[in-house]
Amino acid sequence: MSFRTVLQSEFDRRIARNPRYSLRAFARTLGIAHTTLSRFLSGQRRLTARAIRRIGATLRLDVEAHCSAENDRALLALLTRPGFRASSRWIATMLGITIDEVNLSLQRLVRERRLIMAGGNSWVTP
Repeated sequence: MSFRTVLQSEFDRRIARNPRYSLRAFARTLGIAHTTLSRFLSGQRRLTARAIRRIGATLRLDVEAHCSAENDRALLALLTRPGFRASSRWIATMLGITIDEVNLSLQRLVRERRLIMAGGNSWVTP
């Protein structure tokens, strides 16, 4: 389950308890701008590990698994972009995460057989 789904479920739960509960109120609770929250929920903005940790701490969630999953999803999406470079440094720059986080995601994706590194610049998803 993605962190975006968890966030949407929590918002829906609060609306079910109070039909007048708003996105702005939820954003205030989380300590972020309502426009940022709206973009997170709609998928227009990627949830970074920093954002997940901050929001997750407010909601008292275990966030490390969500951070890893978001990094994995973002890395797999990056593979399909034109001009993709099979470089940890380039990937880290594009995703706004550390090189160590990139390498951990790469190891996890290869181990789970969600990514095949066929050669230097030939990475594919099965």
